[in-house]
This record gives sequence, C-alpha cells and structure tokens, in this order.
Amino acid sequence: MVTKPIALWGFMGSGKTSVGKALAQKLGYEFVDTDEVIAQKFGKPISQIFAEDGEAAFRRAESELLTELLQRQRVVIATGGGMPTVPENLAALRTKALNFYLRVPTEILYERLAAVKDRPLLEGFADRYWRIATLLAQRERFYTQAQFIVNCGRQTPEQIAEKIFAWVRALDNDDDTVTVDLGERSYQVLVGNDLLSRMERIVEARDLQPPFAVVCDESVKNLGETVRENLSKLGKSEQTCVPSGEASKSIEQAISLWHWLADIAMPRNGTLFAVGGGVVGDLVGFVAATYMRGVAYVQVPTTLLAMVDSAIGGKTAVDLPHAKNLIGAFHQPSLVISDLSCLRTVPDRAFIAGLAEVVKYGVIADPALFHYLRDNADLILRRHPVALRTIIARSASIKASVVSLDEREQTGLRMILNYGHTFGHALEAATKFQLLHGEAVAIGMTAEAYLAWRLGWCEREVLDWQTEVLRALELPTKLKEVAEPVPEPDIALLTEIMLRDKKRKGSIVRFALPKRLGETAITDFPVPDDLIADAWVFVLR
Repeated sequence: MVTKPIALWGFMGSGKTSVGKALAQKLGYEFVDTDEVIAQKFGKPISQIFAEDGEAAFRRAESELLTELLQRQRVVIATGGGMPTVPENLAALRTKALNFYLRVPTEILYERLAAVKDRPLLEGFADRYWRIATLLAQRERFYTQAQFIVNCGRQTPEQIAEKIFAWVRALDNDDDTVTVDLGERSYQVLVGNDLLSRMERIVEARDLQPPFAVVCDESVKNLGETVRENLSKLGKSEQTCVPSGEASKSIEQAISLWHWLADIAMPRNGTLFAVGGGVVGDLVGFVAATYMRGVAYVQVPTTLLAMVDSAIGGKTAVDLPHAKNLIGAFHQPSLVISDLSCLRTVPDRAFIAGLAEVVKYGVIADPALFHYLRDNADLILRRHPVALRTIIARSASIKASVVSLDEREQTGLRMILNYGHTFGHALEAATKFQLLHGEAVAIGMTAEAYLAWRLGWCEREVLDWQTEVLRALELPTKLKEVAEPVPEPDIALLTEIMLRDKKRKGSIVRFALPKRLGETAITDFPVPDDLIADAWVFVLR
C-alpha cells in the first residue's frame, strides 16, 4: 500500500477537503488542508491575504508548506486550487506524492460557487460561470498531469474517497502511474514491479467485472496462468493461448477467439485480458472491439515494446497478406498493467528491439529522454530496474499525451508516433517478418532521419546523434547489422509496399520526419521517388 503523501488536486469547489477528510479516515492518515493552514498562519481569510499581502505572498506560503508536507508519510493533502499550476510545486508533487485530480464539470462547480464570498479569484466578475470556465480551462493542462484523474459528478465525498482508497491500497510507493485522459473513458497505465501479484487489488480498484477471459502468447503461458489464478479470486476466469509470432495477428486467429468466447458464454459485461507482446495485444484488442460490439479489455504487456507503445492508445488490428494492420478498430483498454518483473526473462534480442520505440519518443517529443538513453545505455541494457521504470513511464506518458489529444488521428498529431514506421513496416513485410518490429523501426528511423536531412528539414547532426544512440543501445541502423542475417529485399518491392501504407493520403505516402530533437512534422506533399530510393539504399547497402 502507498504510504507516501496522497495529494488531491482540483478547482475550488471540487470537494478536495470533504473527500480528503473521508479518505484520511479510511486510511488512518493525517489530513491537511493547505488553504486552512495558510489562513491560520496569516491569521486571516484567504481573500484578505490576497487583498492585503498579494497573491505572490500566498503562493510563496503555499510552496513552503508543500515542501514541508512532502517530507511526511501517511498524510492526505487537500491542495489549493492553484498549487499545481506553479512549476516547482507541480514537479515536487509528481515526484514525491501520489496525486488525484478531482475533475468536476463546470456546471456543478458553478452551482457550488455561485454565491460563495471567500473566493478572491472569482470576485469582481459579473459572469461568474464564464470566469469559472475560463480559469478551469487555464488550469486543466496542469491538473491532468496528476497520476489519476477521478471524474466526479454528483457522487458523495465518501463514494469518491472509496475509489481513491482502492487505488492507494492496490499500489506501492515505487509504482509509476500515467493517465490516458479520454474523459469518461480515461484509464491508467501502471508501471511497477510485481504488479501481477497484486492483480486482484488492481482489478478491484478499476472496478472491472468478471467473468474474465485471459488470452496469452504461448511463450508466456506461465504468466497467463498467474493472471488467471489471481483473477479467479474475484470470479470465474478462463484462459487460452495463441501461437507466438506475427502470424497470429490474423483474421483466422480472431475468428478462433470469437468462437472460444462464445463457447465459454462470455457476456458483454465481462473483461478480456491480453497477456503478451504487441501481437497478442493488437489481436485481443481487435477481438474485444468486435465481440458483442465491444467488451472491456486489459492490456498486460510482457515485452518492452508493448509496454512503451502498442499496449497504449487503443489501436487494434490484424494483418492481411498485403500489409500490416489493414483490418482494425480504435478500442481503448480499460487498464494497462506493465509489470517490470516480466522483462527479466525476455530474450536479449527482443528486449533490445523494444528500445527502438523509446528512442523514437526521445526524437519526436523529448530531448531529455533522448539524452537519458545516451547517458544510461549501459544501465538500460543491464535492465536496471530504476532505469527501466524511468524510460517506460516517460514513454508511456508521451504516448498518453498524444493519444489524449488525437485519439483517432483526426488532427494529424498522432501521426508523429509513426516516425520510423513507414519504412519499418515495408521492411517487415518485404522480409516476411524475419525482422523484429523494433529492429525494423530502428532501421526505419535511420532511413527517415536521412530523408529529413536530404529534404532540408533537419541538420545532419540529428541523424548522427540518433545513430549514436541506436548503436549504443545495440540496435541496428542498417539491414546488415540485424542479429540474424536477412536477405536484402528489392527496392521496387519495398516502394510498392509503401504505396499501400494506411497513412497515405490519396497516392501520397506521408512521413513523420524530425525537424530537430523534440519536434516532428508530417509531409503532405509527394516526396520525390529518387530520395525515397536513396534512403533505402542508405540503410540496405
């Protein structure tokens, strides 16, 4: 159970104090309302502090108090509404506390705040609803960085406290949590050690319903059985396995699983569990999206690649002989459980291949992550638990942010996640999937960074830096560097496969290309065929 500080975030009127008191009583923890303590310190109400001492003095007092409170254990903190909007406070809370954002609809906040007097940031505004909506919109981007977003409507403080209590009970201090913020369909990505041993508490906290149907890759059948046994404590639980390898991502395998679910009389309110790598995750997600027009499912990724990428975001699919992922649906999981203990037995080649997606996140969105990979390559390759938790949680956070803003690729933002994949998918298909996905993506990133440089989108140093990090992590940047030799495919065949890429716009093949570390853009113009061919030559020969 978590013993570090529990912090409740939210707008004024969201119920942090009443929920906090109820939660502290359940946990047997101390309760502190920061606004109340500061008012006592100054000897006057918050509104008077703002009027006489200024908001800056109030914010200084908040930060000082927070620093002191975060040294404690077993304390529930009701934060002031503006506390997480101060960068230093936000960083401290994210590092040292388990944080819950109590998200309340604007209309309910207005009902609670329409007539109150002691709210200095609302005073003087004739249209108080507009003021609440505007201020909440400004703060939302800070609030949603809490590890948990609790969608609160008209539940009682005790009901909300019960939800939070379940999560506090299910987690340990060293667990990392990321929220994929999709409103009522939001879900958590949990990253930690020995999560499978806590499966019962975690599933109870998410309120997932039995019966449970566990589908696992046959290579991790023992982990699937562990999941099934723990779930059986909560209700009926069945298990089946699918063969390892990309060939299982087929319509035939999906049909087999539909029949299995019907045979075990799986109802619409049950829950599927996908235990394995990206193949099982994509397949089970697709089956969950289509069985009875959609049932809940949980991703339990057991490979690094699945933990940092494919298990998050709700893209589900099966392959056709023509290309990967041509038949699919968007169907978000209810929960992602990334147990770092599963990585202990992953073969070296598969583990290293998964690092390609982490490098991708560093290039497209986070130079700090990119430099962390460069500086800690040795620790990462040795699977140091702190290094693994750092890169997996950060990668999950980046993926979650992009998915939250562009769930179905309607704005184009989510396309940046395809960096390295247009070349990579073509290479996988042309070599009949003899390459691991991460190996193909690493080579694909090299080709696409080369293409970006040749187009004048980025400096050559971006390609050079990326090559340095890929090689430090023992990832291939050329086809000849792959661990198991693969015959060189024909460039004409590769180009033909690229023309079937699902990201194309009409006849235009689109690429996500770097402009600099941390900034990526999408090509919406025909990239010259000779440049694409040159990029293929660069990585093939």
